[in-house]
Amino acid sequence: MERYAGALEEVADGARQQERHYQLLSALQSLVKELPSSFQQRLSYTTLSDLALALLDGTVFEIVQGLLEIQHLTEKSLYNQRLRLQNEHRGARGQRDEVPSPLGRRLPAALVLRQALRQKHQEAQQSSSALTTLSSPGKSSQEIPFLAWSCLDFIPFSSSPGSHGL
Repeated sequence: MERYAGALEEVADGARQQERHYQLLSALQSLVKELPSSFQQRLSYTTLSDLALALLDGTVFEIVQGLLEIQHLTEKSLYNQRLRLQNEHRGARGQRDEVPSPLGRRLPAALVLRQALRQKHQEAQQSSSALTTLSSPGKSSQEIPFLAWSCLDFIPFSSSPGSHGL
């Protein structure tokens, strides 16, 4: 009796599979009808039937699932590689913006530049104060550079060479 029950299940399973095959085949045929006639001629009934059987088999879905997993892994790998490269570039930029100090510490380049400009400014003040004390002993060394800088705003400049705008 069990043999007959197993045989009936196989027949029923085969009938379901055949029905599913016809459903897929009719769906494929309706899709082909929407194509231009040149493409419709290339897709024969047997080709569509074989395609429907391949869809029934499930291997196509397994292949697509495997390709999807490969795509996700590749995207994740590329994303991690991008993050790593960005961090390396940020680190390289940070090292480029730092200058070693005499004490062995690394200082930002802007701070080093600011210190160099202060030092040049102090040297310029000292040299200008030495010149001003030689040229005008009646004025203090602080007044003359201030007056010189404040007068620069009122001197008209011309873009043509040779004319001084005076």
